[in-house]
Order: sequence, then structure tokens, then C-alpha cells
Amino acid sequence: MPECIYQNDAACWRQLKQGDTEALGYLYDTYIDRLFHAALKMTDNRELAKDALQEIFIEIWHYRASIGDVNHSYSYLVKVLKSIILKKVKRKVVVSELHDNEQRPQEEKNIEEFIIASEWVTERKSRLNIALAQLTSRQKQVVRLRFFEGLTYEQIAKKLSMNYQSVNNLAFRAMISLRKQMC
Repeated sequence: MPECIYQNDAACWRQLKQGDTEALGYLYDTYIDRLFHAALKMTDNRELAKDALQEIFIEIWHYRASIGDVNHSYSYLVKVLKSIILKKVKRKVVVSELHDNEQRPQEEKNIEEFIIASEWVTERKSRLNIALAQLTSRQKQVVRLRFFEGLTYEQIAKKLSMNYQSVNNLAFRAMISLRKQMC
């Protein structure tokens, strides 16, 4: 892991917003390996994963002035990664459908696909919120810390003053419950 040249990630993001290329390099060096593993969980296409990783840092540099406060770098970077992979996959779908059926105008297809995709996302979010509401308060806490804040099980155990295995068990039971309710 790279040497820490910033007091914390928030300081790194502030420097990045001011145009510090070393801050971007620091974020890249710190998170690239974890992001690559996350990308491979989202897609089994290694080339797509590599392209998406490059685009993360290009987009961050390009939009650095408009980025809000970032408290959890890894979680933020994973959200950007998901967005990029989704865009790339949608583009591939549109291109392959154009080859399959060139009778429909592309604008009509794009609008239809956008509506279908947004309805699907809305439905999944709703189902996820209902499923999350069914979890115990401790399970919700572990899920939030692990998947929304990007903490490791060791960090969660320390933060909640629990042992590692208890945190692992809570997360496992929460995932089983969520999977059952999302299917």
C-alpha cells in the first residue's frame, strides 16, 4: 500500500479538487487492487473491468471541481465504478440489438430501454428497502458498515466492540435473508 501523504482521505479529496495530480495518484495506488476485485464481481469480462477502472480516474479528474465531500473513498469509487460498468454494458446491449433488429429507430430503442431500466432499478430498490427493513438492527448496522461504508469485517468488529466471528455470522445471516426476499 502506498505511503500515506495525506492526513486522511478527506484531505486527499480536497487536494484533488484543487488540481493536485499526486492526490489522484494516491487514490489510484491505494484503491486500484480492491476496485479491480470489485469490478470482477460485477462483470466476468476482464477487459471491461480494466477499461472501467481507467475511466473511474479519468472521470474523477474531469469532474473533480464538482465532486462533493467524500468521507468513504472506497464506497464512492465503487459507486462510480458501478455506474461506468452499467453504461458500458448498456452500450453493448444497444449495439448488439441494432445489429439484430435495425427496423426500429435508435431513439425509440434508447427511450424504451431507459424506461425499462429505470423501472427495473426502482423496483429493485423498493424490494431491497423492504428486505432491509426485515433485518434486525444489528444486521442492518453490519450491512451498512460493510456494503455502504466499505469497512472490512475486522474494522466492523472493532467499531461495534464485537468479535470477528459474530460480525461474520451477522453478515452471513443478513445476506441469506436479503437473498431470500430479493428472489
